[in-house]
Amino acid sequence: MDFTLNEEQQALQGLAKQILTDKGTLERLKEHSEGHWFDSDTWSEFASAGLLGVAIPEEFGGLGFSFLELCLVLAEQGRRVVAMPLWATLVCGALPISMFGTDEQKRAYLPSVADGSRIMTGAYEEFGADPETPSTTATRAGDGWVINGVKTAVSAAGLATEILIPVTTPEGTGIFILDAKAQGVTIARQEMMTHARFEITLENVKVDGSALLGGLLDDGAALRLILDHVTTAICAISAGCAQEAIRIAAEHVTNRFQFDRPLATFQAVGQRMADSFIDTQAMNLTMLSAASHLSLGEPAREQVASAKYWAAEGGSRVGFAVLHVHGGISIDLDYPIHRYFLWMKMNEFTLGAATPTLLRLGRMIAAS
Repeated sequence: MDFTLNEEQQALQGLAKQILTDKGTLERLKEHSEGHWFDSDTWSEFASAGLLGVAIPEEFGGLGFSFLELCLVLAEQGRRVVAMPLWATLVCGALPISMFGTDEQKRAYLPSVADGSRIMTGAYEEFGADPETPSTTATRAGDGWVINGVKTAVSAAGLATEILIPVTTPEGTGIFILDAKAQGVTIARQEMMTHARFEITLENVKVDGSALLGGLLDDGAALRLILDHVTTAICAISAGCAQEAIRIAAEHVTNRFQFDRPLATFQAVGQRMADSFIDTQAMNLTMLSAASHLSLGEPAREQVASAKYWAAEGGSRVGFAVLHVHGGISIDLDYPIHRYFLWMKMNEFTLGAATPTLLRLGRMIAAS
């Protein structure tokens, strides 16, 4: 597998890195780690640089790059753990509209996402339900629909103006673009150790027929493809987190002396760091493989499951290892390493932890 980046990809990645490095100071990270978890200044910088429209077609104000380039930008966010709803807006919200939306829906939402004036999200998880078969329902009511159900762990719902809601109907699976302030929508904050997620209760929410994404009801194929993209994007963030966490830990064990020698010279520390490096490489390579397949429009279900397994399992091991080699410093909230652990732990359980993901991958392999 050769994932060498071309000049355009390197320039895009470098631009994201420059902005996030300049803005992602420890003071700003602490400032934006509470409340709505939103660094509006960096968001505006991203909009001015065109990075919010990285995967949005040029005709709708974007840069017209593929999903792979979007994942490169998300990985840079993971390296800097800057508080912005990039995954929620660009992947959970805008990307499905770009993929399946009608021309009218694309014109209504994509330009304002690209210029930074609109924040969106998607509600893809439910309590105890497979994201591919949502228990949230929609039934026809005249020319519109009535939606009922509960969504959980929704990112950036407190900031979003629209939320994409996957539903099951008597005619198939669909996704609605829902006004976050519509009557019958209740958004409740779920406290997490990192940025907040939200529970969304939908009680007899009435929507127009035009709110159905692409006017499409099918056997769930569209939702499955969207979930593959959403999951791979989470893996990109975790890969970036792991790479930077390893760098910080390596610097620490090299410069920290104990018993008149660097911590890095102790065999157990070196082994722990080596294992973490292998995990980090596996996380990055499987993510790039999944993103590349999806960008080319190729089947990628197994690649996505493999990437998610490594993001969950490898991310967990790396997270614990970097805390361990830091010793007591790791629990000092004025030191940044705990943020990487928390981000990777949050992503580990988003859209499936390691064991259910591995079981799903096994079923795919057995069936093929």
